[in-house]
Amino acid sequence: MKRKSSLGIVFIIIGLVLFSIPIHYEWKKGKEIAALEEAFSLISSPQEAPVDLSLIDDVHLNDEELQDLVKLEIPTIGLDQIILREPTEENLSLTLTQIKYEQVPGKGNFTIAGHRGYRENRLFRNLPDVEIGDKAFLNTGTQTFVYEITSSTVISPTQVDVLEDNKKKAEITMITCTLSGLERIAVKGELIQINDSL
Repeated sequence: MKRKSSLGIVFIIIGLVLFSIPIHYEWKKGKEIAALEEAFSLISSPQEAPVDLSLIDDVHLNDEELQDLVKLEIPTIGLDQIILREPTEENLSLTLTQIKYEQVPGKGNFTIAGHRGYRENRLFRNLPDVEIGDKAFLNTGTQTFVYEITSSTVISPTQVDVLEDNKKKAEITMITCTLSGLERIAVKGELIQINDSL
């Protein structure tokens, strides 16, 4: 009888540990996202003295990487996410990333990757809901680039031509997985306006 009772307690403890792992993971990622938002807010605010981003806790990026933060907003799907420059697994688990490291908003094809995510308004979960004509806003802190969505298609993972620059127009391309993970959703838009943010 004691053995069954001990075994039951062990299973309860294992269950609690397994249950707490994703909660801890989400809490940690939430702190990192909040820190990135704080860094972006400081960079975007007019300041007389240089901003010391090293004072922000819970950020795994260096000062140079923090200075390069870009924010993507698509109001129609409630998307408001920071974009990191390097598409590493760590960065992709946290937020959206550029696909091409040296790209610049407003020039060529600004490409963005993001996981589908499993929670509302997280990563690119709602990207398939974007409609033609919707607006996407890339904010660099000093300028906002306004793109109008022109297409949303399902493509194979090997169809990388959607990432190529178009010499005739500035574009944005956003990529995420389909629910099955076997294909990709590619949403494209064309630059229609540039506004100064400050």
